[in-house]
This record gives sequence, structure tokens and C-alpha cells, in this order.
Amino acid sequence: MAISTLVVGFGYAAKTFHVPFLTHLADFGINAVVSSDPAKVHDQLPESTVFASLEQALAASRFDLVVITTPNHLHAPQTKAALEAGCHVLVEKPFTLDSEEGESLVALAKQVGKQLCVFHNRRFDGDYLTIKQLIAKQAIGKVKRFESRFDRFRPHPRQRWREQEGPGAGIFWDLGPHLIDQCVQLWGMPNAVNAHILTQRDGGEANDAFEITLFYGTHFAQLGSTPFEAGATLRFALHGDKGSYRKHALDPQEDQLKAGLSFNDPKWAKTPDTQEGTLFTESDSRLINTQSGDYMGFYQQLADAIRLGSPLPADAETVVPVIRLIELAIKSSQKQCTVPVV
Repeated sequence: MAISTLVVGFGYAAKTFHVPFLTHLADFGINAVVSSDPAKVHDQLPESTVFASLEQALAASRFDLVVITTPNHLHAPQTKAALEAGCHVLVEKPFTLDSEEGESLVALAKQVGKQLCVFHNRRFDGDYLTIKQLIAKQAIGKVKRFESRFDRFRPHPRQRWREQEGPGAGIFWDLGPHLIDQCVQLWGMPNAVNAHILTQRDGGEANDAFEITLFYGTHFAQLGSTPFEAGATLRFALHGDKGSYRKHALDPQEDQLKAGLSFNDPKWAKTPDTQEGTLFTESDSRLINTQSGDYMGFYQQLADAIRLGSPLPADAETVVPVIRLIELAIKSSQKQCTVPVV
């Protein structure tokens, strides 16, 4: 029997990153959606019931899984409500805006015996999987410096909640969790954090740029985003005592999902030849084939965790340190100083 699923919210995140996999995999069935626009939901999911609120949905029916895709400030209270109703939860990042609250949600999930997963799909980006492989093989020797960026050319603010003033808004809460999470996955917690979180666009209400340095014992990681990158965007640069690796352009899966590319298409999750990364050594350079990304694998692991108790693709307990580093980065930016991680 399919895992009965309630999708909370039906905006960009739900329609792009969640519904395609929930409808493709036989493990899941979208029984209901929480949305203020039933017509929009029924246009894509004609057999799903539409509720006006999460409270109504949880009172009316029993769900195995609740997928939360609402604005950031709603993630924690809605996660709590779903867990208390006896549901497994997949929540968009950031799953909370407060690390102590995150710890309490992790404890609640354990108390009620339910899975609490955060949608850190970027753990399944092909270029990130390639970076992990290069580090494991010591292809550039001992890591000395790491760069990870999400740059765009969006010089004018848009009218959407992410770019309006409010809790959890701004590009740092949007993209920062991805970049920080990947570093925590690679190396654990750093020793110190230095951050500059800025609002640079004319008329901007929320932050739209950031530069963060995570200091580790023998190397450091530089993470950032700007809305003023009009050229080819660097995604990753990995530097060590034997060479460097550079990769431009983003993992293709998001653009392919937006374009409606079939999962059966040979191009699905494949990096184009023109966007492969390059490994540089003292004597030569060569292209490195980027691994295929695996957002489908994220959802398959989630299904297996719910049914079999196997490990989650992004257990919320592993994400609490990310929220803690976000808090420290905000503190660093406000105080204009480097903050130790204690």
C-alpha cells in the first residue's frame, strides 16, 4: 500500500521538487493538499482532496507522511503539529529558525516514534557527489581551501515572501542552509565562523547577498551568493597541495524539473559535456565526469526509512548543527567579527 501523503503548500517548491517524485514513485500517494487555491491543485492532482489549513487536514484524515513546503517561519510549528498527529514529516529547509527549537523537534520525533526528515536535496547534487569522491580519493591532495557558491543575476527584487522583510526571509535563509549543510557533511563543525550578510539591491527589503568563511583546523571553506553575477557562475572550487578542481554551473536537476523533463529521458540528472569540471595539477589538467545527481534516490531513501526503518536521506538530527551555524553567522555579521564555534 502506498504511503498516504499530505502536501502542505502548493507553490514553487511543492510543484517543482516534491510532487513530481511523489507521483512518479509507487511508494507514495498524494491523498491531500493544503492550499488556498483548490483549482490550481486539481489541475495537476485531480483526485487529491484540498484543505484550507493543516489543522483541518489533520482533523479530517490520517496520513502516513506530511510534506511541508510553506514559508520558512511556518516550518517548525507545522512540523510539530504533524508529529503530534502521529505522522512522519518531510520538511523543506530550513526546518526551523532556532537551533534549540530544532533540538526539541528532533526529541519529539523520537518520542512519538516518527521519522523527521529535512529536504536537503543538495546532498544529492551530482557535482557535490563528485566533490565527495575527489576528496575521498585525495585527487587534489590535502584540502586547503574550498569554495562553494550560488550566484545569480537578479539585480531587481521580486514581489515574493522570500524577498520581503520577515522572519526566515532573505537569500541567506534560502541558500545558506544548502551550502553550510554540504560543509558539515564533508567535515563536521568548524572551529569558527566569519560572515557578512547584506542587502545590496536598490529597494531590497531582505538580505540578498552573503559571504561566509568556515574555519577548520587545516583548511577553510568560503561560501557565498550574490545577485550581481552576470557571467558564468562558479559552483565549486576545491584546492589542495596536489592540485585544484573547478566546476561551473549548477546541478541540472532543478532546471530539468522546471522544464518537465521525463525521468526516463537519458539526459535526466546528467551534466552537459560543456559544464564538466576540470582537475588541475602541477603538470596538466583534465575534465572530470560529473556524477549523476539523485533526487529520486532521496525520495526512495525516505520511503525505505518510513517502511523499513533504514537511515533517512537527511535526518533532522544531522541538520540541527546547520541551524546553529546559521545563528552564529548572523551573530558574526551583526557584530562584524569572527565567532568561535563552541
